Amino acid sequence: MSFHTPCGLRRACLALVLTLPLAGWSAATQAQTQTQASATALILGTKLELNTLDPHFFASFPTGSSHENLYERLTRLDENGSVQPQLAASWRAIDNDTWEFKLRPNVKFHDGSNFTAEDVAFTISRVPNVPNSPNSFAQFTRNIGRVEIIDPLTLRLHTKTPSPTLPLDLANVFIISARAGKTAVTADYNAGKAAIGTGPYKLVEWVNGERLVVERFEGYWGPKPHWQKVTERVIAKDASRVAALLSGQVDAIDAVPTADLARLRQDARFVVNGGPSAQVQYIALDSNREVSPFVTAKDGSPLTRNPLKDARVRKALSLAIPRQAIAERLMEGAALPASQLLPANFPGASANLKPDPQDLARAQALLKDAGWGEGFKITLHATGDRYPNDAGVAQAIGSGWTRLGLTVAVDTMPGAVFFGRASKQEFSAFTAQYGSDEVGIGMRALLATFDASKGFGTANRTRYSNPAIDQKLAEALVIMDNAARQAALAKVMEAYMEDQGLIPVFYPVFDYAAKKGLAITHRPQRRFNALMIKPGA
Repeated sequence: MSFHTPCGLRRACLALVLTLPLAGWSAATQAQTQTQASATALILGTKLELNTLDPHFFASFPTGSSHENLYERLTRLDENGSVQPQLAASWRAIDNDTWEFKLRPNVKFHDGSNFTAEDVAFTISRVPNVPNSPNSFAQFTRNIGRVEIIDPLTLRLHTKTPSPTLPLDLANVFIISARAGKTAVTADYNAGKAAIGTGPYKLVEWVNGERLVVERFEGYWGPKPHWQKVTERVIAKDASRVAALLSGQVDAIDAVPTADLARLRQDARFVVNGGPSAQVQYIALDSNREVSPFVTAKDGSPLTRNPLKDARVRKALSLAIPRQAIAERLMEGAALPASQLLPANFPGASANLKPDPQDLARAQALLKDAGWGEGFKITLHATGDRYPNDAGVAQAIGSGWTRLGLTVAVDTMPGAVFFGRASKQEFSAFTAQYGSDEVGIGMRALLATFDASKGFGTANRTRYSNPAIDQKLAEALVIMDNAARQAALAKVMEAYMEDQGLIPVFYPVFDYAAKKGLAITHRPQRRFNALMIKPGA
């Protein structure tokens, strides 16, 4: 095995052992790659940039996708978003504060050791204690107060408060080997030493930000994987990813650029499919500080108060956004205007919320009513390499705000820089994407007041806060009756949107393209891996 290990989340890192060239692929290597693209080998070109092999370091789209090759969870979500068994064969609520899980027998880790309840207990104890995590998985385990091992294949999770969504939460937490992980730190996972899971594939090679290579785990407990060897190549640039597909260097790609969809659909050599996502493109606003770093008077002079603290101003910014034009023209139909964190058909979403239409007259009236009729100057920060058309989307939003009467600057940067700065609350307004499996999970992470002890606000990078709505959220999250909980969550979602805690812009539509003869199963979560692809029509 060979690896490049990351320094934090940076790409510039030190190689430990090398078995493949690191700077580009030679023509001979590319030819070999194309030969391997057979019934036993699969090569993917992905926009998802994997920066760690530690399954508990960073709750993000790339880790959630690539780590599924190596590790498994107690439960999993199927393509319809339903919770299904994985390492847990079954589960039941004994009472409001106790869940019992029966584990799957005869499961082996990649090193040949047996999977038992001890590994689950160890995983749960490790999750909140991973140093320097940019987005901790503790949000999914924080309410577990005690793990009780009944026997090697049975355990009970005692929660601090009623936790009706615990099986859903645990569909986000990868289980690791206690034997391999007891003395391991993130660097040991990144070096491959501790990257031992129960997944269908085992590690061959990882080069940070460049590629992940895995091979079939012959001792896997489940159905035999379709592919003997899988290579995930990170190809962040849209044009390069499409070119790699067209030239045969890769078998399939994700995040098909909207400008290339029609061409690929008309090319008989390829198949294109996709579907709506459990994800929202949103704008976060610095509404908690008295003075915000990128909000000034129009002439650039400092302000003594922050206009973003006023919900009327936040609503005006929402009403100035040309959502329909962004979805239909800029995204070329690969997006749907958004009204909340998830589309209305997802659990906990509100059927009453509708996307704000662009209404500049109403927006200007709200600004005037809030005392900002003359406008102000604001910078909108965004990634330029993370999401389809992310820079263009930011410019379109900025154009809408300019028409509102504001002086707007748009500053885009690489995602590796952007998220570090956003996590330090350096921005006044930024646009990004967030995915969740239930509205309650999204509200807990994005909108709840930041509280590390409760696992709330883990992705609330602007520290928006409304304690009154937070209380309603906390009450809704512990309702054990599913229908009652979903109804309560919908009301909380409506309250956060009335306060405009953030501004939803659109729901992306995920598109994939593959060589003819491959079938891709769409998942609403941001995923692209070998588990979604099989030989087909």
